[in-house]
Amino acid sequence: GPYIGGLTHGRFSENIKLCTTSLNEEMLAVVLIFEYDNLVHAEYIVASEKGKSIGALDYLFSTLIKETYKHKQYFDFGISTEDQGRVLNEGLISQKEGFSGRAVVHQHYKMKI
Repeated sequence: GPYIGGLTHGRFSENIKLCTTSLNEEMLAVVLIFEYDNLVHAEYIVASEKGKSIGALDYLFSTLIKETYKHKQYFDFGISTEDQGRVLNEGLISQKEGFSGRAVVHQHYKMKI
């Protein structure tokens, strides 16, 4: 099953976790989790080729969403874009939508003050 260990990171050490899935001591998938009061934010999501072929990342996310963080109101998968938000990464958005994730467009404005 997934191993959920803490990272020592200054005063936020309790809010940052490195979550992994491995098989026979071989690391298959990794995600860095930032915990907040009502939500969990995922960053630096990666899987090995073997991990991709056997669905290790899907298993990790499923466990995090349905078990580990089921008490949180939101699970934020992070961005699905490249080139500073100009290009949608179809593979990323597809994976996130597979877990019932929905995209939200963030509008940015510049103001002269």
